[in-house]
Amino acid sequence: MKRAALYVRVSQGSQTVENQLLVLHEVAQRSGWEVVHVFADEGISGAKGRDKRPGYDGLLKAVARHEVQIVAAWSVDRLGRSLSDLVGFLSDIQARGCDLYPGSSIREARAMDSSPA
Repeated sequence: MKRAALYVRVSQGSQTVENQLLVLHEVAQRSGWEVVHVFADEGISGAKGRDKRPGYDGLLKAVARHEVQIVAAWSVDRLGRSLSDLVGFLSDIQARGCDLYPGSSIREARAMDSSPA
């Protein structure tokens, strides 16, 4: 069973950390992951640095301590707003033997499941 960290972030709009977490917990259960950490940044832009995002900072520290084997996020844009930030994040976690579950596939799979055959 993989040890998972869930990461959610909302800065504004109709999304809430609660509805993001609900879906991510469903994915974790279906995938057989043990959720060992949940990190959230509410009301904080993804363009802010690590020092302004305590949830993101905690996530990276948990990965560095090898406490998790997979990071699940609602969408990759929850992790960062620039391509260079996302590439750096992915490089950092993979160097520590951690995988990323990009949440955009959650919504795509749900859309395919609900579309008429």
